[in-house]
Order: sequence, then structure tokens, then C-alpha cells
Amino acid sequence: MDKTWSKQAVPINGPEDLRETTRGSDVEVVQLRPGKLQGAITHIGIGNLGVSLGRFNSEVRARGPLHQERVVLGTMLATAGRALHWWKDVRPGDVAVFPPCVEADAIYGGGGVYVLVSVTLPELSWMLVGEDRLADPAFWSAKRLCQINPHMGDEIRRRFKGIMSDLERRANAPSAQAADFLRRSIIEGFVVSLASTLPPDRGQSCYTGARLVREAEDYADAAGERPIHVSELCNSLKVSRRSLHRAFADTLGMGPVAYLRCRRLSTIQSILRRSEPASICIGDLAFEHGFPESGRFAAYYHAQFGEMPSETCRSKSAGIRIVG
Repeated sequence: MDKTWSKQAVPINGPEDLRETTRGSDVEVVQLRPGKLQGAITHIGIGNLGVSLGRFNSEVRARGPLHQERVVLGTMLATAGRALHWWKDVRPGDVAVFPPCVEADAIYGGGGVYVLVSVTLPELSWMLVGEDRLADPAFWSAKRLCQINPHMGDEIRRRFKGIMSDLERRANAPSAQAADFLRRSIIEGFVVSLASTLPPDRGQSCYTGARLVREAEDYADAAGERPIHVSELCNSLKVSRRSLHRAFADTLGMGPVAYLRCRRLSTIQSILRRSEPASICIGDLAFEHGFPESGRFAAYYHAQFGEMPSETCRSKSAGIRIVG
């Protein structure tokens, strides 16, 4: 088995099947309403990152540690009833932080859909270099429920729904570079949400906007066709996401995420133009270059180039016939 990738779907046919809500948990679950408790949990391993997508149809009470050694981040994607964490109301899109060994204490209404991610504290801190408060291990040592701005919460839920839907359908293991980008993308969804609840940075970056953009471009150029995630840039340049966004917005009129997306789209277009159409699977190519949501990729590509990826392939075929 590829060590960078694993996937297992586990059916839920009663409360006992919900004990392992994410790999490593041992949660006591009590069903609160009569009827058959059903659903499923898909456990996905991406390198050292554990991801679990759960769906169930009945109201339950859950208590217990989600992991003995790892930090667990979680969000509800949907719920048909009231949801509580530590007796506080939870809206879909809010983010809960569960430190190692800390007991989850929750009530979930029927029709619940959740995403839980488990990650080691050293890896989490390493991915957050430049984010002084979030990179501090003390931030992750206390349980917390972060109530996210509803608009941002909707965007995060949409992102996770798209990513998880494609991952559930995916049969083949991604390459190491695609797995790394995917792992960063999933963590980033939580990081952006948590950062939005913090007050603005006090300090000012010593970088000028233009200098920071140039260094970011130099780093991306050195990586060639490998997809670069914004968290990788922040880590390398040791700047916060807010500082990086401000520099790009002031200099290029767009944020770093949008700029990196444009670069990845251009890379894909170049590959489509120089490759034999019969040898290319557009979905796999997009996934390998940082687009785990196939539907969003097609929309981004069309918006950027005025044509669909398949049209680029067809134009390549037409070009071959004309030359022949």
C-alpha cells in the first residue's frame, strides 16, 4: 500500500460504530432518539494526516477523547437539528479544536455530516511558520470552539464538501506532490477560519510589498511545475498569511491564493498543449496540480482561458491534423 494514501469506508449500523469518529478516537456514543441509526464514515490517510468524513441520521450524545497524541480539528458540514460542543451552540462551518487526550462533549442533531482532521503538533506548527499566534503550541493546548463569520463558514463548507466528494470517488493514490498539496489545502481550510477569529497582527512586516512578491515568485519559479501552496510560501518566507495577502493585493491587485492558482492553471494549459490528447486524463492532471475539486477546476480554467480543458485538447488534435 502507498504510504501516502489510504482510504476505508465504514458503515454505521448503530451507536457502537460511531466510537471511532476519526482514527484513534474512543468516543462513547448514546443514541437519543428511537429508530435505526445508520450512516457511514470514510477514513482517509494522506501522509501523516488523518481525515474522516462522517454521516449519520439520528440525534446522538458523544463524549470521549478524539485522539491520545494528535490535535484534532473539526467542523460540521450539515446538521438537521441543533448541535452543541461543550454546551455551546455550533453552526455548520464553525471550527472546534480538540487537543490530545481532551474529552469531546457534544450533542449532534439528526442528519449530521462532519469532517475531522487529526495532525501531529510538530507538523501543524511547522505548517504555520509565520503565523506567530497559531504557530505557538500553547494555542493548541486548550479546547476551543471558534464561531466563524457565516459567509466564511459557508465558503469553508463548500470547499470541504467539494474536496471530500472527489476524494470519496477517487480510486488511485495521488503522487507525493499531489498528496502534499492536498494535505496543505485541507489544513488551510481550518487555519483560515481560525485566523479570521483572531485580532489583527500588531507588528508590521519589514518587507516591502514588491520585495515580498518577487521572493514569492522566485520560490515558485524554482519549484518548476510542482504546485505551490500558500502555506508553503508563508513557511519559506516566514511571513503571516495576512502580510503575504497585503503584499500581493497592493502589488498585483490579487491575493497570493489567486495568483498561485493562475500559475497552476497556466502550467496545466501548457501540458495540455504539448501532450498527445489520448495520453492525458484531465481530471488526474488537475488533481496533480492542486485542484482536488474537478468541477471547480473546470470553472477556473474556463474563466481564465475562455475555453474548457477538453477544448484545449481538441485544438491540439486539430493542430496535429493541419500540420500532417
